[in-house]
Amino acid sequence: MNSIDEWSLEFDLRYDNITSNQAPGLNEYEKSVFLTRAEEAVVVGLYNGSLGRSFEETEELVSYLDPLVSQADCDAASGDVHHIISGSYVYELPEDLLFRTYEKCSINTGNCGIVDAIVIPVTQDEFWRTNRNPFKGPNTRKVLRLSYADSSVTSTETSVTKYSELVSKYPISSYTVRYLRRPEPIILADLADGLTINGQSNARTCELDRHLHDAILNEAVRMAKAVWESR
Repeated sequence: MNSIDEWSLEFDLRYDNITSNQAPGLNEYEKSVFLTRAEEAVVVGLYNGSLGRSFEETEELVSYLDPLVSQADCDAASGDVHHIISGSYVYELPEDLLFRTYEKCSINTGNCGIVDAIVIPVTQDEFWRTNRNPFKGPNTRKVLRLSYADSSVTSTETSVTKYSELVSKYPISSYTVRYLRRPEPIILADLADGLTINGQSNARTCELDRHLHDAILNEAVRMAKAVWESR
């Protein structure tokens, strides 16, 4: 399915079939919400393996999610940010980031100059053990990374800013992240009256590989049926 009309008609066909035409029809905004939620669920399922196989297990799965792989040189966070220890480096992550797939830092080691170091994620409760361990702690080859986020709520929206806090033995000059980004929403008609889906209001079709379209439609219809049955 390539066109918006095809997505809308195919959704109706499957929804009417699975509910035996007993459920009330859905408008384009409601269908768009279910399709976008289903799209995100399929992406997460492919990434973590809950759909059978995990991301990068096969070349086929990699190609399905290739359009969502992005890379960014992150900026150091400004303003009031949290540090778990003095001297750590905090970087703000891209807004559309879902999962990191690769991270590296450039660090200034002094005599050896600037070298690339891998970034090792650690959990909050294991950080102190790892940081103090001479074999597992930061050195010329690796930097430790903790994650956290800040959220702000207004009368119209909730926004979340994600951060990486990096702990390094040497000064960090740059931090690069390759990541799986959130897919653009599927919107079947231009939205009016201030309505948005993931911050977007213009009609758009699915950007993912066509081989995933059936899975997205089936999941969207399943979600819609579950809502109808819970009423």
